[in-house]
Amino acid sequence: MRLTRGKFYKIILFFIILLLLTIYITNLNLTLYETEEKYENLHKKFESLHSFFNKFYNISYPINYFLKFYDQYDKLPIIYIITPTNNRVETQLADLTRVRNTLWLGPKIVWILIEDSSLKTRKIGSFLNDSKLKFVHLCEETPKDMRIQSSEKSWSKPRGVWQRNKGIQWLRENANWLDHNGVVFFADDDNTYDIRLFEEMRYTKTVSVWPVAFVGELMYERPICKNNKVIGWFRSWGDKRPFPMDMAGFAVNLKLLLAHPSASFSNLVQRGMQESHLLSHLVSINELEPKAKNCTKVSKFFYLIFRLLLFNFRFLYGTQIPRKSCDLVKKD
Repeated sequence: MRLTRGKFYKIILFFIILLLLTIYITNLNLTLYETEEKYENLHKKFESLHSFFNKFYNISYPINYFLKFYDQYDKLPIIYIITPTNNRVETQLADLTRVRNTLWLGPKIVWILIEDSSLKTRKIGSFLNDSKLKFVHLCEETPKDMRIQSSEKSWSKPRGVWQRNKGIQWLRENANWLDHNGVVFFADDDNTYDIRLFEEMRYTKTVSVWPVAFVGELMYERPICKNNKVIGWFRSWGDKRPFPMDMAGFAVNLKLLLAHPSASFSNLVQRGMQESHLLSHLVSINELEPKAKNCTKVSKFFYLIFRLLLFNFRFLYGTQIPRKSCDLVKKD
């Protein structure tokens, strides 16, 4: 049988198509194999990452906490934290480091740190620069006749008055470019704060309040609330104080503070009246905003008193120390 040229070309074309199809199928199998291999490798990486986060939850928690604000970051009100500090050789940087580590975790926070000094020191300046936080570094020296001497009680004279007023003054002088929906919080440098406290106060409209642990001789002080209104106070002393709270037991809306130029702290008031002196210029008790589950949850601790009570708790109260901060406050 004679093979015509046309049939020959058809046979050649058939084998070429068959060869191309074979090459295509081979490449497809290789691609699928490579894809499966990449998927398995990726799956192993995710499993490894998941295992890492499970093992180091203390790392994953702050990451997840910060990421939940990512979508609404631009709309978040700024928290302006005013902190007075003085040169304590033994503990100043340690105390400030503890506060800084908490502030690292919160979004849109401006730390206004005021030194009790005539000049800003290099030590605190370097500390703030290394912190990478948004900060304002100020200084205001306490008059010599108002300084607490070694022979005097720590509560015999007001502390931090001039420094807090310096922070308030800075807010008023720079009001044009500040976030007027923000809030002002007075955070002492020797206390310990739960990061969730800052989210409680962030949307304050007037003055928000919450409990504070280990104040005076009590395990906690707190506003007594009913129907989301403050109706009284559970406190250790000071029946005549209009607002018997700790300095770190409230936050003030910045717009409200700017609207009352006379609102400030004073060295002329009696002991324990600093908070009341400021708040009396801003709100009445009916205008307070209870936070922390109607003031039933503690998120701020006195660090130094906390250590003392850990040692003396059984002697003072004859019982075990609560294991959780929320156990410190009984619900209404």
